[in-house]
Amino acid sequence: MTHQQILTPNTPSLGFGAMRLPDLDLTNKMVDTYMASGYNYFDTAHAYEGSEELLKNTLVKRHPRSSYMIANKLPQWDLKTPKDSNKYLKESLKRCGVDYFDFYLMHSLSDNREQHIYDMEMFEWAFEQKQRGLLMHVGFSFHGTAPYLERLLARYPESEFVQLQLNYVDVLRGQAGEWHSIALKHNKPIIVMGPIKGGSLSALPAPAEALLKAHAPTRTMSSWAMQYAASLEGVTSILSGMSTLEQVEDNLKTFADLKPLTTDEHNLLESVLTEMSKVSSIACTACKYCHKYCPQGIDIATSFSLYNELKRGSSRWNRKMLYGLLDPKPDKCTACGLCLEHCPQKLDIPEELKVVVKEFDE
Repeated sequence: MTHQQILTPNTPSLGFGAMRLPDLDLTNKMVDTYMASGYNYFDTAHAYEGSEELLKNTLVKRHPRSSYMIANKLPQWDLKTPKDSNKYLKESLKRCGVDYFDFYLMHSLSDNREQHIYDMEMFEWAFEQKQRGLLMHVGFSFHGTAPYLERLLARYPESEFVQLQLNYVDVLRGQAGEWHSIALKHNKPIIVMGPIKGGSLSALPAPAEALLKAHAPTRTMSSWAMQYAASLEGVTSILSGMSTLEQVEDNLKTFADLKPLTTDEHNLLESVLTEMSKVSSIACTACKYCHKYCPQGIDIATSFSLYNELKRGSSRWNRKMLYGLLDPKPDKCTACGLCLEHCPQKLDIPEELKVVVKEFDE
């Protein structure tokens, strides 16, 4: 797979999202299995704790540089001056053990930091690094409003691609459909993140899962979500945050015989969404960007995950037991709000934690 293929719309491939990697030995097997099927696009970020170093040991040290592509990201929220971008790029190159990045993204752009993006001159800096040969292709990942995406693409037409969270929930029931349309309007190749919505579409409420199982008994819920993302116009690669060998194998099976969804299958997903709407859930994708900003040290992602699992039909006693192991508990939240600007999903985290506490403690 070449750079050109990744930047060619409507030829969707499977990308390896390195946000939630396991231990060294298992990651070695996952990387090798993935690459043996002909794929070679690895996505990491300075903000993904331990991910860059693990890719260095499992990928960079074990495979020729010409055999893979690495995408990395600039943590725009940590920049204090325009010169800080150099520091973070240098750190990421060292952590990954490479001399350049094939793809480089301004990470998690959203409206609340729009002026900061301009003040830090990040795009201008990134285009300069491309001229120097440190970056091959420059783009950005996005979690803001449709008008902001429009402004960004108009202001920086040199951006070569855009990374968007596109899944059948966010496109059909959220604002992601608008993002998709704007990217197509500007003729930007689209790399999809969150196709399984942080894993939430891999385990559906029982009535919703039954609909898909009745249509295709042997298919996993994840395969439906991946196929939906791959069916969207303009998509070039779909990232999957794989953390087990079984997930790698399931994704490879989906892409081995990839076909666009039929009209009947689209209608089926609409019925699935109807069933899902009857169940309350918290739209957390477990990115954990908020964690290091919580002065109480609350495991926010696990708190939300336990709540969602309970609502999807998991055993109450088991989830309540796991909730009891959390230390500190979600009820220690002081609603300081330091987490809020770091949530790509724009969740009101303190309010959602109250929902969790009410479910488990009352």
